[in-house]
Amino acid sequence: MKRCILLLAATLLATPASAYDSENLTPYPQNMNGKRRIVIDLPQLEDEDRARMEISFSKMLENSDCNTKWITGTIKEGTIEGWGYPYWEVNSDGEIAGTLMGCGDRPTKTERIFGAREMIRYNSRLPLVIYVPDGLDAAFRTFTTPGGFQTRS
Repeated sequence: MKRCILLLAATLLATPASAYDSENLTPYPQNMNGKRRIVIDLPQLEDEDRARMEISFSKMLENSDCNTKWITGTIKEGTIEGWGYPYWEVNSDGEIAGTLMGCGDRPTKTERIFGAREMIRYNSRLPLVIYVPDGLDAAFRTFTTPGGFQTRS
């Protein structure tokens, strides 16, 4: 009996703790307010307190000139009612704003343009769920620090 309990305890300790099952996204509706769900599974990091995520939304723009452009809109954090899980919702009609410099005969290009950005805590125990309107993509990147604080006096 003791051997069985020890084996069970060792198995539980060796299994990585996860607050959700990536196959079971029941708390997160497929669509919300007419926006589609994008789920990003983050890998576990050794020290997640030293990491942050920057999230944004983007789309490809063809025949872009030399002007700086961005997508109008905002990112709002929400909580799944009854579950307490966080999600982010992009509120944008996909309109593009930009500078109005004269570009002359410079060639046009295809480029990815971005909207508002939000810095959030890195948490691999929950999926990063972003609801975006059709025609836009979710964009993200991870920032980490190599060590502790530096001090000056």
